[in-house]
Amino acid sequence: MPSIPDWIPVISVGNAKLDEQHITLLELGRQLVRLLDAHPCDSKPVRDLLQDIINQSAQHNALEESILKRNACPTLREHQAIHQVSLSKLQALLQDIGAGKGDARALSQVIVDWMSHHIFEHDLPSKAYMKDPLEANDS
Repeated sequence: MPSIPDWIPVISVGNAKLDEQHITLLELGRQLVRLLDAHPCDSKPVRDLLQDIINQSAQHNALEESILKRNACPTLREHQAIHQVSLSKLQALLQDIGAGKGDARALSQVIVDWMSHHIFEHDLPSKAYMKDPLEANDS
């Protein structure tokens, strides 16, 4: 199975806060994949970490969307839709785990796919709109 990429400067979106959140989400994803190798899918540590990923993702999505909106990003609606689908998928996985229907392999694959594509396919193409408008006004 492919792994979750490490954060490297070339994938920076040019916004320190968003980059920091990306770094955190990538690390949480790696932790979850490692945890799934060592614990049952429905274990409390797995559920708790997945809930943390969901919470962090929701905060990240809200900040990213607000910045894209302030910068009049033409793909804002696409970003919002992608964020909603991703968050819904993660929440459904958490519900499945809580109902005893969790699949560690499927969860790992979803996390790896999501983390691998979020920055590269969705954020970097909109990098010009990721700048903090307050920072841009200071220059």
